[in-house]
Amino acid sequence: MNLDIKHLILLVPELILVGTALVLMLAASRIRTTLPVTVGTVLAAVAAGLSSYWLLPDEPKTGFGDMIVVDGYSQFFKVLIASALALVTLLSVKRNPPLPPLAKGGLGGDRPAEYHALLLLASTGMMFAASAVDLLTLYLGLELTTLCSYILVGITVEKSTSNEAAIKYFLLGSFASALFLYGIALVYGVTGATGYGAIDSALSEHGLASNKILLVAIGLLAAGLAFKIAAYPFHAWAPDAYQGASAPVAAFLAAASKAAGLAALGRVCLVAFGSEGVLSVVLVVLAALSIIVGSIVALAQTDMKRLLAYSSIAHVGYALLGFVSATSQGASASMAAAGATATMTYSFLYVFMTLGAFGVVIALGQRGESLDGYRGLAAQRPGTAALMLLFLLALTGIPPTSGFAAKFVVILSVISTGHFVLAVLAVVCSVISAFVYLRVAVMMYMNEPQEPEPSQYSWAVSAALVVATLVTVIGGIIPGSLTFWAEAPS
Repeated sequence: MNLDIKHLILLVPELILVGTALVLMLAASRIRTTLPVTVGTVLAAVAAGLSSYWLLPDEPKTGFGDMIVVDGYSQFFKVLIASALALVTLLSVKRNPPLPPLAKGGLGGDRPAEYHALLLLASTGMMFAASAVDLLTLYLGLELTTLCSYILVGITVEKSTSNEAAIKYFLLGSFASALFLYGIALVYGVTGATGYGAIDSALSEHGLASNKILLVAIGLLAAGLAFKIAAYPFHAWAPDAYQGASAPVAAFLAAASKAAGLAALGRVCLVAFGSEGVLSVVLVVLAALSIIVGSIVALAQTDMKRLLAYSSIAHVGYALLGFVSATSQGASASMAAAGATATMTYSFLYVFMTLGAFGVVIALGQRGESLDGYRGLAAQRPGTAALMLLFLLALTGIPPTSGFAAKFVVILSVISTGHFVLAVLAVVCSVISAFVYLRVAVMMYMNEPQEPEPSQYSWAVSAALVVATLVTVIGGIIPGSLTFWAEAPS
């Protein structure tokens, strides 16, 4: 494998993020304020996103021994991941987790550089996962993301809930990674390849569809990827991790991590195992159970971050509907492409509405993490309450918000392939979730305040909320204007 400038050009977005992370780590001991690292991280995210869009080729380009591809699919998710990184960085301005004083050396106080470096490296892993066309490259990208995520969840070491959440996340994540790696080994044993194209060719040429070892391998790979997106029944880590982590970290896991996991799952399903009908069955089960469990269990939540965690589980189920359509037996190439782009559209719109909801939680501080904290908010902060109402309506799927457009395209895709029961289930669970989200709206507008008026939030949080609001509104009115360049993997 020859390493030349052509290969490096394929990784410009990742190199920007890694380079910025290295600079922050080298300068960490000298940086004590959040402004320089915030500005640097946002600029790096913007540069990575713009370079991803500008490097969009007319034809897919591969490099590094055909282990990385740059195409419309990968660049779409890279732009989305970079956007999520930029917004989470802005949302972190008032919530940089302080590190405790060191035992020796006297370097205490806030250390924001390490926190932002971890965000940058986690985003780099997500971008690698979106570009991977080899199971080993995918594994490395996902592991880079999860290793950084473990630290981010537990970075507030003075909080016992944060430590507990990080340990649970690490233990379950390690088990899921082992399953995924074992699945890769079995796939290699059956097909003699780890590249997506080579796997698909081996399956087609040798008729391995009924090979029992291959079926076990597909199940293990699906389990590992389902953990990354917190799909039921591999979701157990999400509520505790979101509740124990700081709100910006929870937002990062709910938005960027979900998008990267969906990107990886989509390419594996459609490119490597596109000829395997068993994957459609697996996706149907994951989607249905995630929608049902996420919608129903959210009814009992009183912590806002746990509520949004179960909300994210349900929304992953909705997002999977597009891949269900794309992998269905008998689906034409155009129907498969439409299903994949439906999931891409859902992922894009979901990221911004979720970051917006978490943005309001962050803006309200400690008060925003409990449902009771929203009582009477409209009387104290009508603007903040209106923003939260907008994002809640979007998460519910009520027009004319982006949530309605997102659910419409994925439900339409499963109807087109004959999954009518799944479509009805999605609609019914949307009605159930309406109670979950509108309960918060009732508290804001129909109850008397029980908490003191929240303090003013920073310019950075305001900027992030403005961007999330614009995407949520525009995505509901003219959704095609934001996702017109979504392209199915090839």
